[in-house]
Amino acid sequence: MLRFSGLIALILVLHYTDAFFPLMPGDHVIPHHMLRVAHTNKFVAFSAGLTQIATLHASHNDTVPYDRVFLNMGGGYNKTNGIFTSPRTGTYVFMYYALAQQNKQLQLDLYRNDDYIVGSYAHVTSDYGSVSNSVILGLDEKDTVHIKAHTDDYLYGQPDEIYTSFTGFLLVPDEGRTQHGSHGQAPGQGVFLTPSPNKK
Repeated sequence: MLRFSGLIALILVLHYTDAFFPLMPGDHVIPHHMLRVAHTNKFVAFSAGLTQIATLHASHNDTVPYDRVFLNMGGGYNKTNGIFTSPRTGTYVFMYYALAQQNKQLQLDLYRNDDYIVGSYAHVTSDYGSVSNSVILGLDEKDTVHIKAHTDDYLYGQPDEIYTSFTGFLLVPDEGRTQHGSHGQAPGQGVFLTPSPNKK
């Protein structure tokens, strides 16, 4: 969580700055035109939580019904069915967290359209188990992302106890699931991210 919180903070800072750092060997280039999406009405971000106890069944193709919407910029998230529909092509970050009912198992999967992407599992015999996962995905316009039950799953939630949440935001516009490639980068037109010298 800390790592992604730092990533979100970095993105927000870069959205609102025109700072330029000299290009150094090993730097990674992010063009400004990719970072300025927050200056337009095309920025996409959503976050929702679960306010009720929910029992899900894979045999019913159940999706987690995140019913309290904290943010829905771009209008892509539907709280009725728990599905996010991409309003524009781009590269997105998704994170989800969930708490099981006491002494119950929990196994949730994240899907892009009908394709399994990542999963999570917890089962404890005398307490509350929790799961989480995160992923960066390319989406085309109208692609969907949702969290589904893998088996019979039991989630805990109350209006004043929201432990189960689903969050996503647009990281880079226009680079989606079927659009892969690189953007030309002229000198002085990018923000450069230098990796830590202590990490490979």
